[in-house]
Amino acid sequence: MTIRKTALTIALAAMFAAGGTALAQYEGGGQPGFGETTPATAALTDQTIDTFVDAFVAVQDIREDFTERLHGASDEAEAQALQAEAQEKMLRAVEESGMSVQEYNEVALALQNDPELMQRVQDKAMDRM
Repeated sequence: MTIRKTALTIALAAMFAAGGTALAQYEGGGQPGFGETTPATAALTDQTIDTFVDAFVAVQDIREDFTERLHGASDEAEAQALQAEAQEKMLRAVEESGMSVQEYNEVALALQNDPELMQRVQDKAMDRM
C-alpha cells in the first residue's frame, strides 16, 4: 500500500512538474476567462472530486501502459507516435469520465494550492487503484 501511495504522490507531483497539468496544452490550457470562477475559487463538490479521481486513475493507467511501451520503442518516430497515441487516449479517458479537459485541468490546478484537497484526492485514488 505504501508503494502504491508513493507512486500516486509522484504521479500527482509529475502532473504539475512543468508548471501546468499533463493535459494543459489542450482546450486552451484550462485557463478561465475574465469573470469566470474556477474550482480554486469555488467549492468543489464531492461529485466533481469523484469524477476527477476516476479520470486521474484512468489517465495514470494509460500513462503506465505507454511508459512501458515507450521503453521498447525502436526509434524516435515510433516514440513520438506512441506519445501521440497516449495523449489521445488520455484525453478520451478524461472526457469519458464525464469531465471536460478544461474542468480536469481546473481541478488539477486547484490541487496545487490546497493540500487538504490534494490529500482527499490521494485517499480516493488509493481506494480505486
